[in-house]
Amino acid sequence: MKKGIGLLIISIAMLSCNIVNNKEQVYKEPVMYQPTEMALLMRKMYEVNKAVKTQIINKDSLLTFPIEFSRIHSAELTNPSDRDSEFDSLAKVFIDHQKATFSSNSDSLIFHFNKSVNTCISCHETRCVGPIPKIKKLLIH
Repeated sequence: MKKGIGLLIISIAMLSCNIVNNKEQVYKEPVMYQPTEMALLMRKMYEVNKAVKTQIINKDSLLTFPIEFSRIHSAELTNPSDRDSEFDSLAKVFIDHQKATFSSNSDSLIFHFNKSVNTCISCHETRCVGPIPKIKKLLIH
């Protein structure tokens, strides 16, 4: 009986040491996420295009093409290896359709707007797929 109680006490002591050691090993200092230049630019593009969609639907006049969108060609990417010929090509097509959206007459406005949104989707299908559902909400049906 004494042997059993002694064994129980030793087991509890060893288990306690393991719990303390595990807590020390598991804790890591939290790291704040710092979005890249491209992530910030794409968020801005989304917000502007969300407003543009509303303006198109309401038949309001659009302002001018946001020149900052042209930074898509040089902004720092989250994964620098994503900047390849396909990315560059889709970025150019996106900018062309965005410019056309802001300079179109009402007949082709939705066409160019949806083409620019579909270009975003095409690029994201091969890279960062996470935002695709959100981007698809920009399409005008």
